[in-house]
Amino acid sequence: MEAQIVITAGNKYIDIDAYAGIFAYRELLRHMGYSAYAYTSAPTNESVSTLIQDMGFTFDSVDFSKPAKYILLDVSNPQFFDAVVKEDDILEIIDHHTGFEEYWKEKQVPHTIEFIGSICTIIFEMYEKNHFENLLDTNLCKLLMAGILDNTLNLKSSITNQRDVDCYLKLQHLGQVNEDWRMEYFESCYAKTENHLSQYLASDIKIEKVSDTLPEVIGQIIVLDKDIIFRHQEEVRAVFQKYPHWILNVIALKEGKSYLFYGSEMDKLGLEQLFHQPIKEDYLLLEPFLLRKQIMKKARESKCR
Repeated sequence: MEAQIVITAGNKYIDIDAYAGIFAYRELLRHMGYSAYAYTSAPTNESVSTLIQDMGFTFDSVDFSKPAKYILLDVSNPQFFDAVVKEDDILEIIDHHTGFEEYWKEKQVPHTIEFIGSICTIIFEMYEKNHFENLLDTNLCKLLMAGILDNTLNLKSSITNQRDVDCYLKLQHLGQVNEDWRMEYFESCYAKTENHLSQYLASDIKIEKVSDTLPEVIGQIIVLDKDIIFRHQEEVRAVFQKYPHWILNVIALKEGKSYLFYGSEMDKLGLEQLFHQPIKEDYLLLEPFLLRKQIMKKARESKCR
């Protein structure tokens, strides 16, 4: 019996980059003749807004009593794989969080792990490589565009690659998507942030030991205006109170800055050491902003020196 191909992602939550990539890759593989299924047991975070959900993409019901092979998107650390994944049955890994390239090379598992803005960029390039761009209707284009926009923060983050920009523009043309749609997407993501702040914070906490300069618990939230966080500092700290050590990366889009809040004096010292600057407030200010993955990459590279 030919094994079904299950496309999935991480075990804690999935963002729009993984969400969009899963559905777009499923459609590509199905048109190539494979029995591919979109699956996750994890909840989506706020980047999969109502605007996105209303497009009608739904995850598949998968019969795991039947043989299955797995494709992992937006994750390469086995510790964070969806619980259904069996490592010996992995067909492919596509990720933009570096660090596990050698691990999968030794396992002889095909993998594409690149430090690029968005998984959706890689998926779109696969459509191009196989000459299937005509399969991308308006909603699929918008889905992939949203993944690129979210993960590159409107194509302005320092991890934005020219490939991300080129793919976004091609998708916009293919889907005949109006330029106003990008702000419509961002507003749909952040409109409810203040009313659901604790929920959003709790849904995007990453627990991973990277180096001695960073705590294992690293949260991230993107807001249109930093004042949302400053009005609710007690609520923010309550979310992290069960962790003795933590940092929270607050990315303020209007300012283009990161506010790194911390949980303890040890966390503060670690940030001072990592970024080589003293902290005089309850936070470390970074301009331009950095994404969590960039902060972790910086810590990982500092550890190797």
